[in-house]
Amino acid sequence: MQGVEGKRVAALIGDGFEEIELTEPRKALEEAGAVVTIVGVDDRSRQRIRGKRGLDDGISLRADELIGDCTAEDFDALLIPGGTSPDRIRTNRDVQRLVREFDAVKKPMFSIGHGAQVLISSQIVRGRQVTGVHSIADDIRNAGGLYRDQPTVTDSNWVSTRGSEDLMQFNRAMLEKLATAIPVQIGS
Repeated sequence: MQGVEGKRVAALIGDGFEEIELTEPRKALEEAGAVVTIVGVDDRSRQRIRGKRGLDDGISLRADELIGDCTAEDFDALLIPGGTSPDRIRTNRDVQRLVREFDAVKKPMFSIGHGAQVLISSQIVRGRQVTGVHSIADDIRNAGGLYRDQPTVTDSNWVSTRGSEDLMQFNRAMLEKLATAIPVQIGS
């Protein structure tokens, strides 16, 4: 896809990421020419980050980079898949720092299902329109966000979706948002 080729996307995951909420957006991004980097939260994630497929075990991946070594300058966008991963990583100070950095410079952030929990804990939801899995609607509202029960919601640099059932629409909106983002200048 024009405008996506060569752009770098950080996929922020921890144990319990919902497999399809990483693999499908990653496939769409890579087919469009983007480079997806798996970002883990600790040294253990260099060995294994366990995914899940509903209530069953899913694939395991290794982190390409660690959150403490990453800044928003290194990437063009941030992908936060759902599952139980967001609840596990949301209190990590480096996760919150990176999310706030992305938002401060208005780089695209893509949140799926429970991924909005990371946005909530980063304290950037107030006044923003966002969707996520129904079970966190109250959390979004309590953080001052405007919960929308829609397949995808775009608000400025954010694209969010309720979950895996809406991935086709989400992937399209994600690619459109990324295509209009200003690319990272390597070596600057």
